[in-house]
Amino acid sequence: MLEGKKVVGTEGYILGEIEGIDIDLRTWEANAFCVSLSDESTAELGLKKTFLKKIIVCFPTELIKAVGEVITLKEPIRNLEDIEKRGIIVSSPKLKGKKVIGAKGFNIGEVEGFDIELANWQVTGLKVVLTDEAATELGFKIPFLSKVVVIIPTNIVSLVSNFVTLDETIQNIESIIECIKSCQKRNQN
Repeated sequence: MLEGKKVVGTEGYILGEIEGIDIDLRTWEANAFCVSLSDESTAELGLKKTFLKKIIVCFPTELIKAVGEVITLKEPIRNLEDIEKRGIIVSSPKLKGKKVIGAKGFNIGEVEGFDIELANWQVTGLKVVLTDEAATELGFKIPFLSKVVVIIPTNIVSLVSNFVTLDETIQNIESIIECIKSCQKRNQN
């Protein structure tokens, strides 16, 4: 998961933290990363911070050199002084927090994040927190003080608007989801 990771320029200074990822829903490609600027980088770049509000700027993913414990940029922060010209406007709808609905109207869960191939910035799946009903329908035992999160492949997403609508019913996605966190093996007794 990229959100919350520190973004560092080549000189080692922290630009800020990843606030979100902009995704082109036609191609399912992550085309920009949005950074909540640190107070120091806001001052360094000559931007004015409003009271109690962070400045969030989006940059093309091509600016990223490496992703690890931190995200390293291809250039130093001081080279980003034209930040307002280089920053892009995020136009695609936010997916995080949207409800995921199956083909027959069943509420499957809510988008929590993305599964992204960093080599080409391709979004291959949506990380979805299942509702208790969906988790039970799919055969998961609901963990105490936790949640069941699965990856739903983007190739079964039919529409993104107020909701994320799938081409498949909940019964059909059982064979294609991948459990990634806090889920239990179905064959355990």
